[in-house]
Amino acid sequence: MFKKSARILAAPETNLFLFAFLLNFVYEVWQSPFYEFYASPSLGDKVIDLTHCAFGDGVIILFSSWVVSALMRSRYWVLTPTWKLTLLFTSVGLLVTLVIETYRVNVSKAYGVPVLAVPILGMSALAVIQWIVLPAIILYLARRHMLGYSGQGLQ
Repeated sequence: MFKKSARILAAPETNLFLFAFLLNFVYEVWQSPFYEFYASPSLGDKVIDLTHCAFGDGVIILFSSWVVSALMRSRYWVLTPTWKLTLLFTSVGLLVTLVIETYRVNVSKAYGVPVLAVPILGMSALAVIQWIVLPAIILYLARRHMLGYSGQGLQ
């Protein structure tokens, strides 16, 4: 049982998703006052909305990594990412987010973005910034976690 758990925890997808969820949750909390759902009557409703968004961001990170994995024919590209792979990884996530956010804001009217809206798309510029900055940090943290720390210079 321990070996199976260790394999699951060592998988690139597990590391990417965990770091994506954690970082995106913090980002979602910071940007939440700019969204309409922030006016929800209860803290529980806000936490559910933020958790839903962060979980979705984690799934988008997984999808982005699977696209790169398919092109590289290896799930372990995360261990040796080049700047091109990092750019592709980030671009896929940004593109998926642009499509989903534009649909949710303009078509399904799931929520509104009263300030900082990107012209034509209607989605928040904060989501664009999120998907330009966070994927590289998530990739770095997942890679470092998977490789471990050498212990040099930590004394």
